[in-house]
Amino acid sequence: MQDDCIAVALGLPQLRILKQEELEGHFEVIVIYRRKGAVCPRCGMATTKEHDRRPQLKQDRRLRDKVVFLTLMKRRFRCLWCGKVFTEPDEVFGPRRRSSHRFREYLGQEALHQTVRRTAQKEKVGEGLVRRCVAEEIGRRLEAKGATETPQFIGLDEFSVSGRRLYHTAICNLVKGEVMEVVEGQGQQKVEEYLDSLPDSERVKGVAMDMHEPFRQAVQICLSQAKVVVDKFHLIRHINGALDKVRSRFQGGNRRGKRRDLFRNRYSLLKGAERLADWEKAKLNQLFYRYPELRRAWVLKESFRAWYRETNRMRAEERLRLLEERIKDDSLPEFKQLLHTLSNWREEILNYFDYPITNGFVEGKNNRIKTIKRMAYGYRNIDNFRLRILATNSKGVRSEFHTY
Repeated sequence: MQDDCIAVALGLPQLRILKQEELEGHFEVIVIYRRKGAVCPRCGMATTKEHDRRPQLKQDRRLRDKVVFLTLMKRRFRCLWCGKVFTEPDEVFGPRRRSSHRFREYLGQEALHQTVRRTAQKEKVGEGLVRRCVAEEIGRRLEAKGATETPQFIGLDEFSVSGRRLYHTAICNLVKGEVMEVVEGQGQQKVEEYLDSLPDSERVKGVAMDMHEPFRQAVQICLSQAKVVVDKFHLIRHINGALDKVRSRFQGGNRRGKRRDLFRNRYSLLKGAERLADWEKAKLNQLFYRYPELRRAWVLKESFRAWYRETNRMRAEERLRLLEERIKDDSLPEFKQLLHTLSNWREEILNYFDYPITNGFVEGKNNRIKTIKRMAYGYRNIDNFRLRILATNSKGVRSEFHTY
């Protein structure tokens, strides 16, 4: 043992240190429980008769940036009443565990913010242990949170798990701003199974989603009293896509014939009119003078954005009818393609004016999910991926309508 070392508190009052040694890269400590006896699990009588001791190597949290290896002298006691030989309880480490409870909690918390491999290399443990610790930590968090009541407003959105080949669906509580569950795939069956399992499902008033038919069918079957609300940003994205197709038609595809003024101002065309800078307005006025059809397409886009600021459903229905007539009378083929979408999802689009909810939070959560996936370079175990997503729930309570 070094004669120039200083004592450092182990922080485990249940244990008594028998011997300690500080080496170059780690500590070696021999410990034993402070108790004098134990209670027989067969007859419930206390005994102090020690039968034998068996050393067990354990690992604990670092001290002074050095790994701590504990050798626990595990005792077995003999009951003087019934003669049973039993092992003393192990509350610091747990039965058949080779690391302390606090060390496993630390591993789980660390691995939530970095990769499993990096945590394992830093703490000099196996990756399998770190994965189990992460699952235990998330399980503790979900258990501490407890069961929550079914929210009034739910959001559904799919996200990519493996490129464009595999998708899962995030089901979110739009009232509290948290992920309720992640189900496999983007089809109707798994979503139906979860919606059927909701307690007090009649409390749900509205479900925000993009224009994905399996989601609509699942909600209509399981939550017949709830209104499907098409996410307004999803519809505006379709409108912007039509405007961009008009621009591309005039711009041209090959390098020699490409009109660079249209290409350079493509983002200004999609930006809201109220957010345009003076120089952008001047550039767009020049484009509109040269390309009158582009001006009509831009005015249609802004008309739909202004339509979403309507506060009365009856007026919104009338204005939507007028917008559809303008598209029919106009000669822009790119916008005429939207008429089928507006007709097929008309009721769900108008439901926004009853319940102005959006999938803005869900889309933001999808960005967080992508960050989790990139941090680990993807997940082969979908269950681990799901647990990590559920662990990212925010604790703050949001307003009743999650609007933007």
